[in-house]
Amino acid sequence: MNKKVLGGVSALAVGVVGTGVYLAVPASAGSPQAEPAAASGQQPKGKQGQNAKQARKALKRRAGVHGEATVRTKKGFVQAAWQRGVLTSTSGGTLSVRSLDGTTWQWKTDKTTKIRKDGQKTAVAKLASNDYVVVVGRAGGGSRTANRVIVPKKVPAKATQSPAPTHS
Repeated sequence: MNKKVLGGVSALAVGVVGTGVYLAVPASAGSPQAEPAAASGQQPKGKQGQNAKQARKALKRRAGVHGEATVRTKKGFVQAAWQRGVLTSTSGGTLSVRSLDGTTWQWKTDKTTKIRKDGQKTAVAKLASNDYVVVVGRAGGGSRTANRVIVPKKVPAKATQSPAPTHS
């Protein structure tokens, strides 16, 4: 894939996941009137309005941890994938990444994989276990191939913490 397609696929995948979460959170919060009010351009009132506002704020603070989306390109449909998490191992061109929710995916790397660590271009060999990474690539045939691997300069504090247990 060329850079423009990869950038578009990445942005679309994040947008699709974000939109799905944005729409799902108010629905799961039990605010059935939040959606019609938003569609009519009116602000929701009372407790329901507060719930919707809190849900939007929560989405801004939290980022998705992994996902896949089918996107259309000039050459047809492509399965785009992305994941945020901790690099658990590297072995012969395969990265193993564990997301905060416990999901572990293996990503193949090749000569076209672009890797950035602390804002600088680097090689797969420079990645270390326990690095916090963001991986973007394509999926298909039961495997994932990384197009980009990014080790950010600053890791959000909550990016590596397990969520607090909920009480029933």
